[in-house]
Amino acid sequence: MRFGEIVAPTIKDLFVEKIEGLILSGRLLPGERMPSERELAQEMKISKTVVHAGMQDLQRMGFIEVVPRQGTFVSNYAETGTLETLNAILKYNGGQFDKVNTESLFEFRLALEGAAFKKFAIEHTQEDLDALQEIIDEVKQACEQSGENDYSEIAQKAFKFHHALCVRSQNMILPLVLNAFKDAGMIFWENSVKIYGKEKSVKHLETFLDFMKKRDGEGATKYLQEGFDYYLSTM
Repeated sequence: MRFGEIVAPTIKDLFVEKIEGLILSGRLLPGERMPSERELAQEMKISKTVVHAGMQDLQRMGFIEVVPRQGTFVSNYAETGTLETLNAILKYNGGQFDKVNTESLFEFRLALEGAAFKKFAIEHTQEDLDALQEIIDEVKQACEQSGENDYSEIAQKAFKFHHALCVRSQNMILPLVLNAFKDAGMIFWENSVKIYGKEKSVKHLETFLDFMKKRDGEGATKYLQEGFDYYLSTM
């Protein structure tokens, strides 16, 4: 059994989470004018410095917009948001997404990883294949060592396999984008292991590797699509 570090949130973190919750719940609507930083500090009984820092975070994440000489307004985060926004939405929803948004995320992954599959399939070396096999062996070990309902480590290793494949596709951007997506997508990696089971999750990675050995990037992409379709059918 492994116990993660407990990290207490700062006052700024709590402030940001409070405003995020008001926006995501619809209690603060796009276009609505926010109180001034001084008013927020007084009402919430925190320092103006904390409010200012928190508002900067909220602006960076696409939740609010500061209009010079007019004030601060709630943004339409669907238009202005980033991966940080996506992470905040997942956290607010307890790590859950509805079917429509899940399908959108899978479409993104299919485009990203499909490109990596096709490039890797053509240009890989034996060293690349050996590196992926080593990660599969790590996944098998994680399956053996994890508890009955412990899927986190297996999901992390499965992500490592896909990320390594993107890295070794020799495209310098694909692995960076996948890595940026990791926090938001990890809940889906874990759910996938739950849905398929540990043994079949390993088999999936072995199947991807077999496609790469046969230099069949199209087949690997189609196999990924089939996996996404099955996941969506369980929702």
